[in-house]
Amino acid sequence: MIYTIENDALRVQINSLGAELWSLWDKRSRTELLWQGDPLVWPRRAPTLFPVCGRLKNDQYTVSGRTFKLPMHGFARDFEHIALEQDKTSVTFLLGSNNESIKLYPYCFRLYTRFELAEHRLIHSFRVENLNDAEMLFSLGYHTGYKCPFDDSHSIEDYSLIFDEKETPVEILCHDGFLSGEKSVYFENRRCIPLGDELFPASFILSNLKSDFVSLVEKDTGRAIKVSIQNFPHVVFWSAPGKVKFVCIEPWYGLPDPNNTVGRLDQKPGIQKLRPNQHFACKMTIDLGKQEDTINFNEVEQCL
Repeated sequence: MIYTIENDALRVQINSLGAELWSLWDKRSRTELLWQGDPLVWPRRAPTLFPVCGRLKNDQYTVSGRTFKLPMHGFARDFEHIALEQDKTSVTFLLGSNNESIKLYPYCFRLYTRFELAEHRLIHSFRVENLNDAEMLFSLGYHTGYKCPFDDSHSIEDYSLIFDEKETPVEILCHDGFLSGEKSVYFENRRCIPLGDELFPASFILSNLKSDFVSLVEKDTGRAIKVSIQNFPHVVFWSAPGKVKFVCIEPWYGLPDPNNTVGRLDQKPGIQKLRPNQHFACKMTIDLGKQEDTINFNEVEQCL
């Protein structure tokens, strides 16, 4: 079922299947800014990644000697979530452990997903509750795809990703979707990643970021989608190979399996450990700005 929330600036739709952001409509510019899915390119739009982020070796893992099968990015994106409460500008969903989830993931949990509008911002938050008598292992992440180019008059080369601080990020290198065990400095003391079709033969994972935000910016107009990444240990950037039609900005609490993994979930890089009867919360804000808000490219070095 599709749920709609709106205010004067934005209209947002969410699919209860996966509690997946389904539409991000800017009323002021009459523009859809969320990728709308294409089975020939990437059929999804903004899936929730839980209880793993990325790929598992052989699509399986072990907990306490037991082996479980689990697809890439977990199962939350493919399960129906229950809408608990809704008003004009917010809606909250719940996915609880059930007879199907326990076959894939041996923990009892509640996953709350909340969407809330505040002026020109969408606040997308998660809360995970451990209902077990023992420690719970999990990862959690966003995988939101933003339409890019924003309109037919631009190409991907007209856009850049801009951090709000100068960065010297560490790239966690992957091979065939698994961690290679190698890391490298992505760039030094810069804010800007110019976009192009050649940038996305695969995803890239950045860590050691200081910025609170990264923005997807249109160079000639300064129009931007500003995404909060504060407190997230890793941010993944991805698009389908070929001609770029969208860009995913993905704050993660988790990582894919290493190539040489032994498959134990407690040894998986980036895994979160939650004590019994405790909760974990995080949020991502998508800010479309006031109509007069733009980013001046002339003030950002190495973007022109």
